[in-house]
Amino acid sequence: MNTQEISTILIAYPRDFACYGKFERKVSSILSNLASYHLAFLSDDNEFVLRYSSSDSRILDSLLQVDERQIEEGITHAIIFDDGNTYRNLIGDMKRRGIQSRIINTGLTKVVNRDRGEKYDIYIGRGSKWGNPYAIGFDGDRDEVIHKFKYDFERGFLKFSKEDALELKGRTLGCYCKPAACHGDVLAKYLNSLDDGA
Repeated sequence: MNTQEISTILIAYPRDFACYGKFERKVSSILSNLASYHLAFLSDDNEFVLRYSSSDSRILDSLLQVDERQIEEGITHAIIFDDGNTYRNLIGDMKRRGIQSRIINTGLTKVVNRDRGEKYDIYIGRGSKWGNPYAIGFDGDRDEVIHKFKYDFERGFLKFSKEDALELKGRTLGCYCKPAACHGDVLAKYLNSLDDGA
């Protein structure tokens, strides 16, 4: 990045990206050669931008929240954490405007409904290794059986361990529940909080 002018950096990350360690490492590395800069963001659902800004004294003024459809002309650079879907239009817009951008693959795990014809990599519903052993109705309502699954997952009481679940990282998981809450959300949230070191 050009250190002659004071840059305004736009940061965008998807809501499901839950790994502050990777966020902080990437942003720090990319911005390491700047003496000072302004920081803008689209949304900060996990408060990563706020947290980062409180630890970097090089940030000038207050944080600037912008709308994706109205990217300010003052944006000079962008750091976009890409899940392959959320910021597809933004990435194209940055290229059209000639705004220098760093695109970082987040490798997010997501859950889709296989009955709706959505593409998925691994089936995680009943009967699979990854299925919730607790059935809605028999073992409680939806929230209860998801809570039971989460409890067992966190404590290693399921047929698979957290280490086993790593093979699901970055994959699209197919179940019958979505868009309703699903035990797959527990798996995705856990996997999306892990730092892959990349």
